[in-house]
Parts: sequence; structure tokens; C-alpha cells
Amino acid sequence: MNNPNSSAPNLLELPWVTVADVSHIGKVRQENQDKTLVKPWSDESALLAVVADGMGGGRGGQRAAQLTVETFAELVDEPLATNQEDLYNQLLAKFHEADDAIRNEGGQSFQLMGMGSTVVAAIITPDYYVHLYAGDSRLYHLQDQQPLYKTKDHSIVRVLLEIGKITEDQVATHPMRSQITSCLGGREGNGQFSIDPKWQENPSPIRHWNPKDILILSSDGLHNYIRDQEMQQLTNNPFSSPKNPLQNLLETALERGGQDNISGILITRKPQN
Repeated sequence: MNNPNSSAPNLLELPWVTVADVSHIGKVRQENQDKTLVKPWSDESALLAVVADGMGGGRGGQRAAQLTVETFAELVDEPLATNQEDLYNQLLAKFHEADDAIRNEGGQSFQLMGMGSTVVAAIITPDYYVHLYAGDSRLYHLQDQQPLYKTKDHSIVRVLLEIGKITEDQVATHPMRSQITSCLGGREGNGQFSIDPKWQENPSPIRHWNPKDILILSSDGLHNYIRDQEMQQLTNNPFSSPKNPLQNLLETALERGGQDNISGILITRKPQN
């Protein structure tokens, strides 16, 4: 986990992948309600990456995000599924477990009532990854000479953007930018709880990746300040360590406002021998 006031990304090296992660309190908030998790399986055959963005007054948001990463961290103690559908279901189960954990604890304390968290999570192997999300935390897959892939936010502003009511430049400052349509916990009654992408639907939750590809998981405090074209340009500028581009993204988000907590994980695959 990161120091919430630190601007220096952490670095993890495995034989087949290099990962940088950072979480910053930003310039306005009084506490950091984001949490990141980067954890490999013991045999280093796969990597778990999670970004959780907590919501709720008092310590509710921070606690919801903490419960989220604690629940997902249990994944690496389980044997890794041997086929893609089982791997998808293994990751999906943690979304429901984290949702239950947040709702149960929130229901036991008036101070934590209604707490919730958005989350994006991926199980990454040397050849492919499975990813899922709830809310407006995102995964980006950057490939040279290929269209940018990013998850579609469960949010009001995403709907407004898709129907042409607002522009991409208006997203970061739109008054409804924080209103999401799905999350872990944080829902009255049954509420709506969407986890995407769905199995055997387009886009697929399973994606193959290659050397020189870049994966980014981020909270909205980061990607709301970064245009898609700027994300895609990362493939045009070689870097020696993923810490460097992640540091640049963090500094850009701070320079452009930094009005939310800022968290990101940047993952690069090493060339195979």
C-alpha cells in the first residue's frame, strides 16, 4: 500500500512483468479514500491488480476501499483457475464477497451506513488477462497502432457523453461527475449492482496482451484529467521503467486540478526470450 501523500510510485518486478503503482491524496481532499493492490501468486505465474475508490462520509469511504482490497487479496491464496471461464468466475466471486463485506459492516454502524467503493480488478498472466469493474474506476489497454481500449464507466456522465450532451473535456468538472450507477455496497435496498464485462459478451472480459502493450488501472481522480489521446501516446514514448509514465500521469492530474484522490497502476509486459 502507498503513503497517501507520496508522489513516488512503487515498483514491482517479476520475470515477465513490471508494475508501478501510486496513490495520492490530491490537492483538496482531507483523506485518501483510494486503495491500490498489486500482488502476485506465490509461484509468480499471475498477478492481481486492484484499484478501489471509496465513497462515504467520515471514515466510511476509506473503510469500504480497505475492505475491498482485503477481500480481493485473498485471491492469491487460492489456486489459480486453469481455464479462462473459471478464472473469470474466480474474480467475479470476489466482487460479490467484497460487496457483502461492505454492506454487512455498513449495516452495523450508523457512521458507516451507506459506505461503498468503486473497483476495477484484473488477474494478469503472461499471455492474457481477465478484468472486471463496478463503477467508474477504469482499465486501459494501450497497444501500438491499435485503437485504445478502456472500460465504460457505470456513471451518469458516461451516459451524457455517449449521447453527446457533454464533451470529454467537460467530464472532469461536470456537477454530476461523481454520480455512479454501480458500486460495491453504498446502495439502498437491493439497488443496482452491475459488474462488467459479462462473460461471452462484447467487449470480452478476457483480453490477450503482447510485449510493449501497457495496462493501466485508475481511479477517476486520475483519468478524469487525462484525455484518451494522451493515454494512447504512452505507446509512442519508450520508457525504462513504468514508474516514469505513471509519475507523469500523476503530476498532470495534480496540475490540472487534483480535486480528488489520485490512484493508478501501470503494467508492462517484458519481452519473452
